[in-house]
Amino acid sequence: MNLLLDQIVIFSLAILIDLGVGDPPEKIEKFYPIVWISRLMCFFDRVTKRGDAKREKILGAVYAMLTISVFSIPCLMLLLIPSELLYIVLGSLIFKMTFTIKGLERYGRKAMEAPSLEAKRAAVGKIVSRGVADLGDEQLNSATIESVAENTTDSVIAPFFYFSLFGVFGAMVYRVVNTLDAVIGYKTRRYEHFGWFSAKADDVMNYIPERIAAGLILLLSRRSSKPGDLGDLGHGYKNERVHLTIKAMSRVLKVRLEKVGHYVVGERFEGARSENIEEALRIAKGSAIIFAFLCIVIMALLYFY
Repeated sequence: MNLLLDQIVIFSLAILIDLGVGDPPEKIEKFYPIVWISRLMCFFDRVTKRGDAKREKILGAVYAMLTISVFSIPCLMLLLIPSELLYIVLGSLIFKMTFTIKGLERYGRKAMEAPSLEAKRAAVGKIVSRGVADLGDEQLNSATIESVAENTTDSVIAPFFYFSLFGVFGAMVYRVVNTLDAVIGYKTRRYEHFGWFSAKADDVMNYIPERIAAGLILLLSRRSSKPGDLGDLGHGYKNERVHLTIKAMSRVLKVRLEKVGHYVVGERFEGARSENIEEALRIAKGSAIIFAFLCIVIMALLYFY
């Protein structure tokens, strides 16, 4: 068994599965790791007594590390499988569960093609954490584009990056950390301390992938853009950080993106339209394919040299 060659095969096969088949039906999606990661942390959240900030921080970190271990250690055990074919098949299926290209496109199109404002709110509500009941068409378009931009990192570039470094194990560790951040990483009174570790771990793991994703978004722009253009594009209220990919997407689409009460990006641009979602999806998919190709090339060069 040549591990590096097997990694290239697993990586390529998983991407072909995603582009060809996509994500499974909703009935099967409930068995995905992301669902059980969320359920396990929600259980820990319910049984944790609040009131002591230090204790909450410690427990939040312990529970996060336990959850990471539960879902990532079995990925290391794949290496013990004696059959190379079975190792590749299982590795490909598990790795596929850590990322999605086609799924990102599917949810974006549902929002873009919704026949009514209510249908659009329902579609957007499935891909963003903010309340959508009072959002108008422009704000829904903005929320969708922001989600596409942010998930270019979370759902594609970062899993590819960590797979290239550490295989299925690395991709799964990232997926667990990113999911935990989505569940308890909010700066609310309930999660300020309990979710601190998960939020910081996600920031650290996303540091390089986010910059790669933003660079690819700018690279695929039909307009002239450069990394320096992101500096003055927007700001977060109360020092809230704005993702670089959201800034980059605002820059290349020339649209204003806003999460009311949290941040506004590209104030000098016009509001987002439905057709902007289409271009955002094109850019996100192109970024995914380019980075996948680069990962394969780098792994191949390491194998041959």
